[in-house]
Amino acid sequence: MDTPVDSKKAGKLQVVDFARGFAIFTIVLMHLSIVLKLPGVLKNAVALGGAGVHVFILCSGFGLYLSHLKRPLDYPTFLRRRASRCYIPYLVAVLLWVAFGIAVSHRVNWQAVASHVFLYKMFDAKLDVSLCYYYWFISTIIQFYICWPIMLKLAQMRRGIAIGFAISLSWAALVGFLGLSESRPWGSCFLQYLWEFCLGMWLATKADLIEGQIAKLRYLTVALVAFVCLAASGAMGFIGGVLKLFNDIPSAFGYLACVVLIYKVGIRPVNRFFEFTSGFGYEWYLLHGLVFAILSKLFPGMPPVLNMAASFVSSYACAFGVNLVLKKFRPQTRGVRPA
Repeated sequence: MDTPVDSKKAGKLQVVDFARGFAIFTIVLMHLSIVLKLPGVLKNAVALGGAGVHVFILCSGFGLYLSHLKRPLDYPTFLRRRASRCYIPYLVAVLLWVAFGIAVSHRVNWQAVASHVFLYKMFDAKLDVSLCYYYWFISTIIQFYICWPIMLKLAQMRRGIAIGFAISLSWAALVGFLGLSESRPWGSCFLQYLWEFCLGMWLATKADLIEGQIAKLRYLTVALVAFVCLAASGAMGFIGGVLKLFNDIPSAFGYLACVVLIYKVGIRPVNRFFEFTSGFGYEWYLLHGLVFAILSKLFPGMPPVLNMAASFVSSYACAFGVNLVLKKFRPQTRGVRPA
């Protein structure tokens, strides 16, 4: 087995690209596997992929703040860059869903479409999961972008991470107390994940040390952390009640430990694949559900396993193509590739 590739290339950390690509891969796998009637253990293992959202948010905080440290942008410029990287691909995906809806049923819920286009869906529980359920995440990540000046202030505070943790824990407690944990605008508000974004920003200040520290970690230690954290997360979810409100923390650290463990094994084709996937992972996240819906409509009798495999591969290829097209219209940036 090869060791992980050299730490820096083109101003970015390969372990971060690996983590982002791996997270998107497991999220897509989890979404598409819903059509399969998997046995309990395998179903739970695949469901773990949903924890990839925590790592994706962490990587976003890391990438954005590292880019800021190398080349600070004023707030309007920052928003324009985020719009080209996040909102435009999202708008393309929404319009494709509209075209699909018209082709299938000749009608569209224009209120839902408008809520996505103008982003007010994040304030309505029904609209936030309309068109495509997992587009709730877009509301969350855009909230971070809107609050970017506040995030910068928090990152520059001496105890910024501790404050982020305190805010996230307080928000989770409030949402649980109000009985709104199943409501996406509340349960998936950016405050719920603030600690992860802050942790990513803090890690950006230690970017030069990350690869070296990962290399020093013992496999057994990382595996033990993964096991303990994931077991704790599972137990908290099973017991439910107040504990379930806070199982994001062990879930995130357990998943991250799994990512580090796989990265440290250093199978070069595997590492390269996930690093490559990172480059268009966001587009893949946006399109895989649509591709699945199209294939299900075109081939209603297709076996679930074949449908899942076809959707997985086809959506991967479509995302790569869309990313290539959109790149031509994005403003050129220097330094770190946007998160």
